[in-house]
This record gives sequence, structure tokens and C-alpha cells, in this order.
Amino acid sequence: MSDKINQAQLFLNIENFLKRLKRRRTEWNGFYEELTDLLLDFNEVYDPDYDYTGYVKFFIVLYFDLISIDSGFESLSDELDDIGFEEIRRWFFEYYQSFEADYEDIINQKKENRREIANYCRNVIDRCSRILVVRVDIGYLQEYQRRIKVDDLYFDLDKLVNKIQNKDGIFKHVIGYAWGLEQGGKSKGYHCHLAVIYDTAQRSPNARYWGDEIIKLWKEITSDYGQGYNCYNRERVTELRNQGRLGIGVIHRKYPDQVQNFIESMSYLTDPDKRTDQYLRVKPMGRRTFGKGQMREKRLRR
Repeated sequence: MSDKINQAQLFLNIENFLKRLKRRRTEWNGFYEELTDLLLDFNEVYDPDYDYTGYVKFFIVLYFDLISIDSGFESLSDELDDIGFEEIRRWFFEYYQSFEADYEDIINQKKENRREIANYCRNVIDRCSRILVVRVDIGYLQEYQRRIKVDDLYFDLDKLVNKIQNKDGIFKHVIGYAWGLEQGGKSKGYHCHLAVIYDTAQRSPNARYWGDEIIKLWKEITSDYGQGYNCYNRERVTELRNQGRLGIGVIHRKYPDQVQNFIESMSYLTDPDKRTDQYLRVKPMGRRTFGKGQMREKRLRR
């Protein structure tokens, strides 16, 4: 894939173009030029080993149906002009129900993920009376995002999760974790929301410190292409505490409000409905966009 094409942004642009095509009944100025540019970029990045979601699938239809897809801007633009706006729009609506079904599946999966994470959190707090919840958002520096494919995100995340599972270094006393992958937001491109849960009986209860350490490790894994945001910072913690919603840092089982806030904070990783526009439009075949640790055999509560 060319470094000139920002893969994450391209799929957002394709989806926005097709949303406009859905709304508009008449051709707009620059329609064929814009569609041609998007198709040529899509031709550069298309990979049959990817899962594509929703409206983006329409570009796969065009990819295989257009004769001039490999012939350059002028030839492709002329072919699209010959087909015409109304016919292209008609093609889109032939597949529309299939595209919409994808979005229904996304919403239903989020609801299932939310149930999973809530049960997971209850199991964690049932086994340990006091925990330390560390939350970070990790992704890539804006200047490198043109080089980042969705494969890179999964490759780097696999390395990080492997270290968590093996309890390497800073993860020695981890008792749980969860992650959710997204695409979009202001200058974020592909990114991950990550929560790591420590046993405070074994680990100093300093959420900010351990969050910074996780971000430092992420930068090492990504060869300094990565960046991170530590959710346990003074401004954010003060805001959440004043709202009675602080669910990160030290959580005590004996305080129901803290436990509920913990569950709500972890549910953020499952991308609740109000944030549906940040789902992944493309991912390697068979990969998930949400994951969590596995609970070991139950031991006595402490």
C-alpha cells in the first residue's frame, strides 16, 4: 500500500461519500471526480483478506464491475460519466439492505459486548476486594498515520496483549484487562481503548504512574510511531469525581457506587451506541474489535 494513502481516513471518506449519495437525488458538482479519486485509492488498498463493513462494500462491487479501474483517472472518470449518476445510485440501492444489515449487526454486537464486560467486571470485583483500574487510549502519531494499516494495529496490539497475558514486567500483578478498537475521531485514525486491572494487594495503587508505563511500552512496541492518553489525569479525574462517575483508579468492593462506576467505565470500551461512527470499517478476516481477559478458576474472596 502506498504511504500516500491514509487507509483509515480513506474508508471514512468513502463512507461519507456514499452517505451523501444515499441522501442526494441529483448529481452534485465534482461527483465523478470525487468518486474517481476514491476508487483509484481504493484500488491501491483493496485486500481480499479484509472484512469490509457496510457502505464500504459497495466499492468492492464497483471494483469488480468497472472496466477502467486500472486505467487511470481520465478513463475511469469517463466510464463513470457514461454510466451516469442515476444508474450508480440505483446500483447502490440494490445492495442497500445488505449494507444496513451490517450496521444492525454492529449495534447488536456492541450490546453483547456490553453484557460481557459487565459480567466480567462483576467477576473481577467478586474475587478481589480492592482493585486498581488503569485506562489508556493508544494509537499512532498523526504524522505517521499514512503508514499505518489496520494490520499494523492488530499486530501491535497482539504484542501488547501477549505481554499482559504473560504478566511480563509492568503486568506482573494484573488480574484482568479489556480492549476495544476504533477508527476515527479528531486526528485519531486507528486507535485502541485499553483497561488494565491490577490487584492492589500486590501493586502500588497509582493509576497515573502505571498508565504512563503502559503508554511508554506501547511506544516501544510501535517503534515510536505510537502515542497514548492516560485517562487518569488531574483534569479528567476531577471532572468525573465531581460528577460522581469516577470508575478508574482504586475501586473498593464494599462501595457499590464505585463498583457501578467501574462497570460503566469499562463499558466505554465496548463503544456504546452514541459513538457508533467510530467502528472499524475494515479489519483482517476473522478478527474481533473487542477483547477481554479470561477468568481463572474461582478462588476465595479476599
